[in-house]
Amino acid sequence: MAFVLDASVAVAWFVRKQATAYTDRVRSMAKREPLHVPAVWKLEVANALLVLQRRSNISEKAAKTAATLVGDLVVTVHQDRLAIPELLEFAAKHGLSAYDASYLDLALSLRLPLACRDGPLQRALPGAGVRLA
Repeated sequence: MAFVLDASVAVAWFVRKQATAYTDRVRSMAKREPLHVPAVWKLEVANALLVLQRRSNISEKAAKTAATLVGDLVVTVHQDRLAIPELLEFAAKHGLSAYDASYLDLALSLRLPLACRDGPLQRALPGAGVRLA
């Protein structure tokens, strides 16, 4: 089954220090399933790699390599469907950042599970009726 992919999971596929058994399992699923992401995904991937590089967790070369590999993933990018006031309300209702709320909203609208590592986002899934991929 297709699923919505959070940026932190995608980064973990190409930065081994970030990998877990969960991210490895999701990566195996991604080889045969369509991936869907919100428009903010590219920004979040780039930011995660920048933060890892600035904190000296990865080298500049490793960040560039990971960016290329993540960029090569075949994903369907979806534009936000919520207006700013709706996004604000939705994020507050679920105790999420606006960024994380965009992933949850996409999973809800597509009726797909969500692959994520973020604690607050994972905790919001059951109340929203979304499964963890």
